[in-house]
Amino acid sequence: MGFVVFFFLAWLVVSSFVVIRKRLSIVENTVIFLVILIVSINFSWIMMEEFEFIKPTKVGIDYTAFLLNRSVITPLIMVILLNLFPWGKSVISKGLLVVYAVIVMLCLSNLSIFLKITKFSNWNYGYEAVYYFLLAVIAVATSKIFRRFSRNGERAT
Repeated sequence: MGFVVFFFLAWLVVSSFVVIRKRLSIVENTVIFLVILIVSINFSWIMMEEFEFIKPTKVGIDYTAFLLNRSVITPLIMVILLNLFPWGKSVISKGLLVVYAVIVMLCLSNLSIFLKITKFSNWNYGYEAVYYFLLAVIAVATSKIFRRFSRNGERAT
């Protein structure tokens, strides 16, 4: 059941990304996606395999649902967030977008626990919220750094 739910959610997030008006170029979207994917994979590996704070399921198809969440849904939510950023006129509206993205990802974590895909051990939703917030900060920083480097490259040519 977990695979079906997360497959649908992955399809929904990918469809949402395809449909929204993208403010970032395809290169910026790709770079942000890949950076968030790298951070997400390394973080989950450290928390699950090294510290054993989060325990994944042993059932293969449900583990695939976990991989969909980690490798597709979470990075794409961050890319969608950054594509919606220019619509936020003030710092408060941009902060609310980040809070909304963190809440959505916390709901996905809760769903993952409810469907017995993951189990927290010495971990809680507070830590998870901090992780998702830091992931959003990394995504914004990646976007700003990439824009700065791409502008410098345009001037040189």
